[in-house]
Amino acid sequence: MISRLRWLGFAGGVLLAAAAVLAGAGPGPAPATQAEALWGPDWWFRLGLLSYLGGLILVGGAWWRLGRAWRDPERGPSLRWVLVTGALWAAPLLIAPPLGSRDLYAYACQGAGWLAGYDPYAVGAAGSDCPWLASVPPLWQETTTPYGPVALLAAAAAVAVAQALATDSSAQLWLALAGLRLGAVLGAVLLAAALPRLARACGVAPGAAIWLGAISPLIVVHVVSGGHNDALVAGLLVAGLALAASAAPSAQGAAGRGPEPGVRGSAVVVAAGAAIGLAVAVKVTALAALPFVLLLVLRRGWWAVGLAALAAGGSFAAVSIVTGLGVGWWTALTDTGTLVQWSSLPSALGMAAGYLLWGLGAPGAFDTVVAVARTLGVAALAVLALVAFWQAWQRRDQVQAVVLRAGVVLAAVVILGPVVYPWYAVAALAVLAASVRSLRARSWLAIAAVGLTVLTLPSGLGVPVLTKFPGSLLVAAACLVGGGWWLCRWRRRRQPGPALAAPTESLSA
Repeated sequence: MISRLRWLGFAGGVLLAAAAVLAGAGPGPAPATQAEALWGPDWWFRLGLLSYLGGLILVGGAWWRLGRAWRDPERGPSLRWVLVTGALWAAPLLIAPPLGSRDLYAYACQGAGWLAGYDPYAVGAAGSDCPWLASVPPLWQETTTPYGPVALLAAAAAVAVAQALATDSSAQLWLALAGLRLGAVLGAVLLAAALPRLARACGVAPGAAIWLGAISPLIVVHVVSGGHNDALVAGLLVAGLALAASAAPSAQGAAGRGPEPGVRGSAVVVAAGAAIGLAVAVKVTALAALPFVLLLVLRRGWWAVGLAALAAGGSFAAVSIVTGLGVGWWTALTDTGTLVQWSSLPSALGMAAGYLLWGLGAPGAFDTVVAVARTLGVAALAVLALVAFWQAWQRRDQVQAVVLRAGVVLAAVVILGPVVYPWYAVAALAVLAASVRSLRARSWLAIAAVGLTVLTLPSGLGVPVLTKFPGSLLVAAACLVGGGWWLCRWRRRRQPGPALAAPTESLSA
């Protein structure tokens, strides 16, 4: 039965590749209208949409059924079998245009602009004479890049190789896309290599961690096909956490091996910190994992904390200095907040309140309410992060407890952030895949992985953009219902049980 799942998923991968050709985010302008994005200009576009739906059903169904095998880890398939199966599902997408996003074209323009002498933190794609500007969505043509120097270095390397191998602009674009996608795949490979080690340290079956964190539909569509550099962030984060866990003396019981000794142990501490620093140099949100890495190495002593922190800061500073890019990405982060959609929880609640005020005759309050909701979301994130770190501090001798809270904070960064795209969840899902032991919680994470995957159409247009009004109201309603249910359950737990009647004394003589 399990072998059938492998080939069922492969058939789904073939359908997804066909969808990428027929209705995907190929080179050229994005659909001009929402109607065109939904129905396309011709029948083959609609055929591509059907192929996309069918491919998601086959890959998602095969992946879900495969996950049921891990309810009994002793009878589950081998780790190698799971890895080969995931690679087989994703393989057809390597030779097809991107699916679900046009970000690869923005990456290519950023790399080309930097090679041409433009500062990607000061000039957008439209101002850098990018030859492939038409393929970049209009929304992002004027914005500067929010990514760190490692991401830009990878983009520039892909473009440089493409320009060296071809002279035609179209051929260069395809080669650049291949190079950028290769970087994302290498990130996924690093993730698949480090995830089993971290899972063992947390007492989770390695195959189950790979299933949830490395071969989900989210990885197949938005990493292998979409080519997002979030895969590199996830790989570096998981590698850093795994190295830090192996450096902790408490790792002996869970991982089956003791901490790295002597000089080798110091090298492991340095490598753990450097991995986190490089992850931050790809995307700044990776910084949320650094306190937990430092907490893991604390078991070696405060000197290890200082060494790991120095390695993290040193690796980030080194790549920033070598590339000459500095920290200009900091000012570009505000550009990502121009898009308002309900995939972000604070944005959804702000939108729902804004629409309500709009209906009451105050349309000008919409932007203000959304901004306030986003500010409250950041405040809630800060509080949650502090609570999670405090809990991790109290249980710092338990690797699984520390890693789990790192995953919770990374997930909160996504959920409570002002803007959310499906691929933002790759790193958080990977860390949680290695640390969550509850079958119920893992089932909810699996549902989230599938649900996030379908938030974009094959052409790259997001479903939240098409459904702003109903989507925000549904999210707000779900929050109200869920919050009410949780409150009722909490109150029931706090209510004392019925008092037991005292036994009556016998009056008989």
